[in-house]
Amino acid sequence: MFYDICEIAFRRMGIALKHEVFPWKRAQMVVETKQADALITTPTPSRLQYLVPSREPVLVMKYKIFTQRDNPNIEKIKSIRALSDLKGLKIIDYIGDGWAEKHLAEYGVEWAPNLTSVCKMIALHRGDVFLQDETMVSYTIKNIRKKDGESGLIYDNVIAFDAPIPDVSFHLLIRKDSQYLKIIPTFDDTIRSMREDGEIDRIIDKWIH
Repeated sequence: MFYDICEIAFRRMGIALKHEVFPWKRAQMVVETKQADALITTPTPSRLQYLVPSREPVLVMKYKIFTQRDNPNIEKIKSIRALSDLKGLKIIDYIGDGWAEKHLAEYGVEWAPNLTSVCKMIALHRGDVFLQDETMVSYTIKNIRKKDGESGLIYDNVIAFDAPIPDVSFHLLIRKDSQYLKIIPTFDDTIRSMREDGEIDRIIDKWIH
């Protein structure tokens, strides 16, 4: 979704875009060491030391608490109103999720290699809860179902509740010394237009349905 949104935005802007995929920690390192100009993520104090964010978010993530319909702790999970209510539950997440590292580590987290692994773990009752954006999880489970066929029916048991977490905005962040830093105002105008004309909603819908 990030790539599709940016690909259309840059096409509208008339600027060529090269896109590469790396494991998350390496993706950050590639930009920080000036091997690439930008990445899409959340602005943090450490990232803002060498990156400048767009004003307009590329995508806004709405977090949910994922669990199983028949989880023995379902009543406790339903009643979660603060992160401190996670105490006593087995939390799972993926390596490189900076938000989880910052906000959930104190409650104990079992770290999986990637988002696909976490979705499989939650479906197989190998954890009580997983906190993540609903769109990302829907997209990942959709892809797993395609590959797993009949065995993908276990994901029918995965349900979600509202999480006590503010929406998280992901922005385009460009290196301060990049020649492309000057495009941020135009990028903001383009993303705003795409949101207003429904283009971003159409991209999201394409991926999760």
